[in-house]
Amino acid sequence: MKRSELKKIIENAYIDLSKSNIGDTKIDPDTGVKSVLTAVDPETGKLTWDISYEVNPEQLYKKLDDLSDFLKSAPKNSEIGKIGDIIKKLKNQVHRLI
Repeated sequence: MKRSELKKIIENAYIDLSKSNIGDTKIDPDTGVKSVLTAVDPETGKLTWDISYEVNPEQLYKKLDDLSDFLKSAPKNSEIGKIGDIIKKLKNQVHRLI
């Protein structure tokens, strides 16, 4: 591991406790995972987070759209082609949720 990579890991691991408040919420834009700061131990600085793995319909639609595009080249009468049709139907159902 390069020294610059290690420095980045250490910087990313550091949290300024003076700027952290109970109830602070973060949502990862790539995964949609939501984390809420629920407690800070005053003696050790240990943070406790409530993690919620909710599905973001917009992200789900994007992933299904990518998969549908990928499967378009499969022959329609093959098993993979049938899966592509199912993915396309799922994509359309998710689109109605958005």
